[in-house]
Amino acid sequence: MSIKMLGLCRGSGKGYIKIATDCEPESLEAYAPTPSGVQVTCPIYRIGFPGEDAIASRAAGDNPEPGSYIAIVVVPLLDQITLDIQIRERNSGKMLLIMPFKTFDTKVRSRLTYKYQPDFAVQIRDIDQRRLSGGTYVYFTGIFPMEDHEVSCRFRVRHPYTGVSEKCSITVLDKAGNRVDVQPIVLESDAITDPNDPTQRIQDTTYSIILSDEPKTVCVHVKPENHDGNFVCISEPMYSGFISGAFDLTKKPWDDEGYAAWFERHRATWADVANQRRTVATWNDTPLISIVTAVFRPPVEYLKAFVDSVLAQSYKHFELILVNVSGDDPDITATLDDIKDPRVKVLTAENKTIPENTNIGIEHAQGQYIAFMDHDDVVEPDILYRYMSEIRRYPDADLLYCDEDLLDNGRYRHPAFKPQYNADLLYCGNYITHMLMVSRHVLDQVELSGADVAGAQDFDLTLKCAEKARSIRGIQRVLYHWRMHQNSTSANSGSKPYAEEAGRLSVARHFERMGVKAEVTDSELIFRHRIKYYPDHTPKVSIVIPTKDHVSMLTRCVESVLSKTTYDNFDITLVENNSTEQETFAYYEDIQRRDARVHVVTWPGTGFNYSAICNYGAAHSDGELLLFLNNDTEVINDDWLDAMAGLFTRPEVGMVGAKLLFRDKLVQHGGIFVTRDHVGHYGEFMSHKDGGYMETLRYPVDVAAVTGACQMVRRNLFNKVGGLDEELAVVLNDVDLSLKVGELGYLVVFNPDAKLYHAEHVSRGRDEVDPEREKRAIDEQAKFYARWDSRIEIGKYINANLDQANGHYKITW
Repeated sequence: MSIKMLGLCRGSGKGYIKIATDCEPESLEAYAPTPSGVQVTCPIYRIGFPGEDAIASRAAGDNPEPGSYIAIVVVPLLDQITLDIQIRERNSGKMLLIMPFKTFDTKVRSRLTYKYQPDFAVQIRDIDQRRLSGGTYVYFTGIFPMEDHEVSCRFRVRHPYTGVSEKCSITVLDKAGNRVDVQPIVLESDAITDPNDPTQRIQDTTYSIILSDEPKTVCVHVKPENHDGNFVCISEPMYSGFISGAFDLTKKPWDDEGYAAWFERHRATWADVANQRRTVATWNDTPLISIVTAVFRPPVEYLKAFVDSVLAQSYKHFELILVNVSGDDPDITATLDDIKDPRVKVLTAENKTIPENTNIGIEHAQGQYIAFMDHDDVVEPDILYRYMSEIRRYPDADLLYCDEDLLDNGRYRHPAFKPQYNADLLYCGNYITHMLMVSRHVLDQVELSGADVAGAQDFDLTLKCAEKARSIRGIQRVLYHWRMHQNSTSANSGSKPYAEEAGRLSVARHFERMGVKAEVTDSELIFRHRIKYYPDHTPKVSIVIPTKDHVSMLTRCVESVLSKTTYDNFDITLVENNSTEQETFAYYEDIQRRDARVHVVTWPGTGFNYSAICNYGAAHSDGELLLFLNNDTEVINDDWLDAMAGLFTRPEVGMVGAKLLFRDKLVQHGGIFVTRDHVGHYGEFMSHKDGGYMETLRYPVDVAAVTGACQMVRRNLFNKVGGLDEELAVVLNDVDLSLKVGELGYLVVFNPDAKLYHAEHVSRGRDEVDPEREKRAIDEQAKFYARWDSRIEIGKYINANLDQANGHYKITW
């Protein structure tokens, strides 16, 4: 046998060597031995195709003459060592050729190939990308930042499926060919239809390895039990590129470098303001707005800027009440004396606490609406116009607020794009802040804030007014600029330490007024609160788990619930669904014998209908609360059920979901967003320690929907909406149920204080990889969107300035 090297080129993480041989390439195998003793499989691809036309074969670079073959050997680029590529006879293992693959030499030869033989390079480079069928293939899907300078490096392995799942031997190497000590984590594995040949099946497995975030060359070698191995290799720049891509994917709006340009494009121009004034002139009703501000020795330039921004309003029907508590400060006095606009009223008072000073202004306010500003901030010239436009559209709006940003030494940055009113988000921290405006109608019904909530008086008043408001509206435009300076909480959260306790007290008193027993405590983040609820009784939770075989996975799920749950009033209903494995039924008998809280019922249907199976399980349980739980979940924290059930202490809560993590501790589910023709998860692929945008992955928040993988609902509401829709047998049934509960006026709450692992797609696989299942899923999606698209409110949960179809809150242009 003879083998001759014809040329080479280098690609992305891989080298490509063209060889000529007098034996069929399929009878050969190639390896790259490393110093650590790993034999990296180097796949060999014949250029020609079976029975191909001779002319076409020559044009592709093959030699169609009998006894002469052209092939490409793909090798890893481990640039700190020389690889001696070994080509052997497959059956005998006889060594036929050793080809040294040296870093410097191959770089030079590769550059010459690209320069003088570009067609040759195109012919051989990435041949493995073009010949995916029939063998083992490995590729990276992403590298995602975690915590402590670690990343989850995910890769996917595909190889032929012969009826039995094969274990894979996985070795990770560095650029010197040394083994990297890691433990691969299986995230997902299934036998699927080959996307390149629907008559064939392949095993498709996704793995994760945890590595440091330092740029590095990584080579992953995979060898299935009964098939040839393969590898994937990425260089340091590629490694960094994957991480940068993940950062871009999960970047929050306040870190968007393009915000300043976006804001310039979306703020009111001189022409806009003139048009707004003409529009206001046509309005029959122009209520007076009272803007109340306590003034205590701000820098004069800030005070002037504040007043000027108010006087520039396109809506002129306002009064500005300045409560001057600056004492005998001559600069402040002179500045206020210079204001000649009759709409500005200056009241001089003794300095007390912020709420007491503010209350003086409220008592003198004549407006039908009262707004609050800080003495050093500025507003856009159309803020009052936008507020009044919203009131004209929603006449019963009693509390209004807007989007805002920070004004940092003349630069606009760190925007806060807020959702419409979100009670649970508010309870954990005042996201409403600026510019708070309330109606006289609601203000007359509440007690003004006292000195004991100084520093959080706006939070206290917001909570009180929210309790009585007929309607609450967020104006989703950036209209308020919170100035950053040394003494402001925007720049220095520790500048007012008393404010944190005042905020906690405000929330605690809110629950007292609402008759809800709850303990409000400070959290790990300043101005953020943790809330623990104490129901009058401990409602029974019936956990319904649909299951079919996969007994080891089911065992992990059930045992984690039984052993880790501190909540003491629950039972488990396992809904048997057409299992065939004897081990499954043996487990049913064993677990029911061992724990009286577990019982098994058998769904009488055939095929798979998630909705029908869950409805059957619900009908055969008696808990006040129903928890639908997938059999591919596993409990992480022992108070998970306490956290979920506790929220039902509040009568307005109808459904609660949990924070679900992949096995590599990246977020799989942080609540579900629903927009027209699209549904997705919030926070997907973020670190489990990342709080997410507005800390919505760290604290409870109201959402459109939560996943059925862990979905708790009041039984009476479940029955009222008719349970899960059995016409949505497989997809979006959980979202449909969530939306029905929300449409009844109840809150759907995502609670990250309940954490579970979720091996998504492991029990059933993905619908999109099977043609029949994919068709059924598409049909059900069409039914769902036809039902709900026209009823989706844009901006309710994701601010209208953000991409409604992106769970990472991206600014939209």
